[in-house]
Amino acid sequence: MQTRIVLCTLHKHYIAELLGLSRCFIWNVIYLDSLTVIAIIIAIYLLIYVVAQIIGIDKFKERGIEAGTPFMILLKTERLNAFLTKMGKKIPRAFFNIGIGVGFIGMIFGFWMFLDNLIKFFIVPTSAGGVVPIIPGVTITGLPLIYMLIGLGIALITHEFAHGLASSRDDIPIKSSGLLFFLVLFGGFVEPDEEVFEKEATPQARMRLLAAGSYSNLIFAFIFMLLIMNFGALMSVGYNPPSGAYIYDISQGSPASQALEVGDVITSLNGTRISTWYDVSKFMVNTTAGSTLVITTLEHGNITITLAASDANATRGYIGIYGSDYWSPKPGWEWIPGGPMFPFHLQQTLVWTFVILFSLAVFNLLPIPLLDGDKLLSNGLSLIIKNERTIQRIMWPLRIVSLAIILLSIGFSLWLGKGLF
Repeated sequence: MQTRIVLCTLHKHYIAELLGLSRCFIWNVIYLDSLTVIAIIIAIYLLIYVVAQIIGIDKFKERGIEAGTPFMILLKTERLNAFLTKMGKKIPRAFFNIGIGVGFIGMIFGFWMFLDNLIKFFIVPTSAGGVVPIIPGVTITGLPLIYMLIGLGIALITHEFAHGLASSRDDIPIKSSGLLFFLVLFGGFVEPDEEVFEKEATPQARMRLLAAGSYSNLIFAFIFMLLIMNFGALMSVGYNPPSGAYIYDISQGSPASQALEVGDVITSLNGTRISTWYDVSKFMVNTTAGSTLVITTLEHGNITITLAASDANATRGYIGIYGSDYWSPKPGWEWIPGGPMFPFHLQQTLVWTFVILFSLAVFNLLPIPLLDGDKLLSNGLSLIIKNERTIQRIMWPLRIVSLAIILLSIGFSLWLGKGLF
């Protein structure tokens, strides 16, 4: 059975540059009680496991549910097998052949990207992006955890189902398929017939299957990138253009905690027009600690506060607010849940989904054992090199170097305190 998890991702600044976004675009973290949520989820898994033991694991399997392992549930269905087989037959083989080329390009790009980032740790550590494991509740908490789980589910389902489509295209039987739930993670799984894959399929067929997952992730990453780049046009259907900065959280003990409230909309700072949250970030760069700031809001008019010192820069002013663009719904669109926060949540979900899709694709294409990129490269080499020992002499140095780059990147990221935020 082929399953995938996202092991690492790059720092948001690298992704921001890739998308052409400003470095001032911020993922602010609202720290929820993640441990409590995870504890509840674990309790639910244990309850299902106990019920399965009492009723009978075999009876659950008859209904396509495998719950014999704690904290893991598999939902298998023959209908999905039939659907993937039917759809895979309709897709031209040329489409998956293109995927092989994209796979090798992605492998080279991923190797260069991680190597370039590792070199920055030695030359200019401040410019290096963090490469960290995505561990729900540990390396990522709060609202970003929700966005990440949605993106991860989309990435895993598209990745695995693409394997299934490519498998059926080359007449490699699908033994089982369905949905997988493991703690707070969920995704899809496809289990091709390993014996047919290893002994009967041609190297080209194996390469099409191996490349399909990351190929699909990159296609969907491109789609989500287009949605992000045209987010304003997308929101214009039901919302007016941003007309201020909406405050959704305030730091305790900060200057803002005594004067502002969650839900306030900032329209100007010291007379400077504020239309988006980026305008706030841009304005605050030029402020100084101890100076006076006049904040104009839609609800309360002018409010005067004295700026505190920023933790990142003692000379720079600090308000103590977390916010997003203020999108007011058009008449007839007030029913959208979340009000002015809906576009913010949607945008964050789109960005995180892009990050997960892109990260999973390029990481999975690296020539590291257990990843698709390893078998993709070895099968590709087998087309031009017939001696298996020669192939392994090429593969093992690449495996060691690739694994070393990832492990060193993670080590330096943790040592220097670089993370997802």
